Amino acid sequence: MEGVAPTICPHGLAPATCQICRVLEPTVLPAPGPGRRPGRGGAGLTANLAGLAVLVVVGFVVFGWVLAAFFAVLRILELVAVAAVAGWAGFKLGVRRGRRQT
Repeated sequence: MEGVAPTICPHGLAPATCQICRVLEPTVLPAPGPGRRPGRGGAGLTANLAGLAVLVVVGFVVFGWVLAAFFAVLRILELVAVAAVAGWAGFKLGVRRGRRQT
């Protein structure tokens, strides 16, 4: 009688309906198909679109920062140029007035 499987599991239920036995029972995992890499699930269209949307938003933010930095550098150069012209003009006016007073 060793070849006969028991009809009641250790938990007192039929083995087919006992959730504990079904969960703890060792199972063989199916081998991945030829088109899939092991350990990585196939990403659906929604995941691809969400990733693309995040990438576009990050791209616009980075592009905005680069553009803002470029215009900040232009503004600084403009202020330096205006200061140089104003300093040169003030120096020339000061030298000219200084000659008249002596």
